[in-house]
Amino acid sequence: MAERLARSGVVSLAGSGFAALAALLLTSVVGNQLGASGTGLFFQAMGIFTILTQVLRLGTNSGIVRFIAEQRAFDRAGGEWRIVLIALVPVAVVSGLAALVLWFFAGTLAGWLATPQEADGLTDLLQAMAPYVVLGAVLGVLHIVTRMLRGVTAFTVLQSVLLPASRLVSVLVVTVIGTTAWAAFEAWLVPLPFWLVVTVLVIASPLVRDIRRRGELAADDRPAAGTFWRFNAPRTVSQGFETALEWADVLIVAALASPATAGIYAVLTRAVRAGALVDRAMRVAVSPTISALLARGDREGATRLHTTVVRAMVLMTWPFHLSLITLGSAVLAIFGPEFVVGHAPMVLLAVAMMFQSAAGMLQSILLQGGRSTWQMGNKAVALTLSIGGNLLTVGTWGLWGAAVTWFVVVVVDNLLAAFQVHRRMQVRLRPRQVLTAAVIPLLVFGLGGWALSGWVGTDLVRLVIAVACLGLIHVAVLWVLRRRLSLVTLWRRFPVIGRFA
Repeated sequence: MAERLARSGVVSLAGSGFAALAALLLTSVVGNQLGASGTGLFFQAMGIFTILTQVLRLGTNSGIVRFIAEQRAFDRAGGEWRIVLIALVPVAVVSGLAALVLWFFAGTLAGWLATPQEADGLTDLLQAMAPYVVLGAVLGVLHIVTRMLRGVTAFTVLQSVLLPASRLVSVLVVTVIGTTAWAAFEAWLVPLPFWLVVTVLVIASPLVRDIRRRGELAADDRPAAGTFWRFNAPRTVSQGFETALEWADVLIVAALASPATAGIYAVLTRAVRAGALVDRAMRVAVSPTISALLARGDREGATRLHTTVVRAMVLMTWPFHLSLITLGSAVLAIFGPEFVVGHAPMVLLAVAMMFQSAAGMLQSILLQGGRSTWQMGNKAVALTLSIGGNLLTVGTWGLWGAAVTWFVVVVVDNLLAAFQVHRRMQVRLRPRQVLTAAVIPLLVFGLGGWALSGWVGTDLVRLVIAVACLGLIHVAVLWVLRRRLSLVTLWRRFPVIGRFA
């Protein structure tokens, strides 16, 4: 179990790294080929699509993980296919109805979201998007099913490698030959049907095996739709809040400022979110174990697991965000010269993401501990702050208004979750142990990056050299201090998670 979880963590991390790189390359292609204004339009369309597909998954991701993990924790067989069916059918039906509504009311929605000059183009795009909304929602559910039935490797390859790579290639081909932002977005949608078919084929065999064992499951142990959706109902709302929280600011900036400003802001947010790959990888690898620990009431085991993971997150994510803070002008120049003006606001965004990394996997603990209503309330507060803050500040302060709002939202959201996890769930946070690990990236990438920033400027080659040198120093320091920081356990025995499983 230990070795398998270690491999899962490495595979998930590598896949998340590839997905983050693909997202940055996609943003660079769009930024350089379409300019700031075209980039704003492209991400406006992406935001609409992402909000729709994420909301229409009805929060089933957490439910599938929790209920299948529970089946396995008690050695039950023959019930997993029921969980998949219970989750998938409502998503397919509701997303199909939503697609019809989107098709018929595309003109009205475009009138709300776009200027009169852009409304007709957005109407056509929304109608073209409608069938893909169903595919995107269903594919999202099936990816999580793949994670639980086929393992982290299959899930990671499908979701984090093949799909992002195909989208990158598709958009690259279209933009290089010269096209509009809307056509580039349609190219981003095209790979979805193919990967939906592939995913169905991947999960077919374990589902069939489980169906054949359905007679082994006692009637009292069969997963019930009512129980599943009672757990999932708050998560459905909170996932909608989370997705709106991620994209509402881009849409508001586009509406209150301009597509060009929205394009710059979208690039800033995509850049800082790339550092969240470690967080996503850890969630993929650890969430089932967290769920099992909490189901058995092992709060001390969950505390040790969480502390180990957070230390790793700080050591691996803070160098990235500190590089954005000190060398951000060179990073933004990769996307095009128009985007360099966003360096100063990006500093604030990066600091907020560092705070989030140090807070750890609070959201996963809330969800897998059955506290989805608490998380829903947190996200409602965060979304209210985001929408209200952006509406109040973007018109006057532009990028800075959006950046300040982002910072406030991230801090408040994580403080609320930290109080609930630490005080009310008794999964203790140990900030002192986490912050001792933070000193190293602060010195190497913070102080070192600041010292090199004048030499790097906006030059890409010098940026690569600087980051490589700082990275080597970082690794060397970690090696020298590996025992004092318990990094031997952290690196070799990340499978320590397996002890708790």
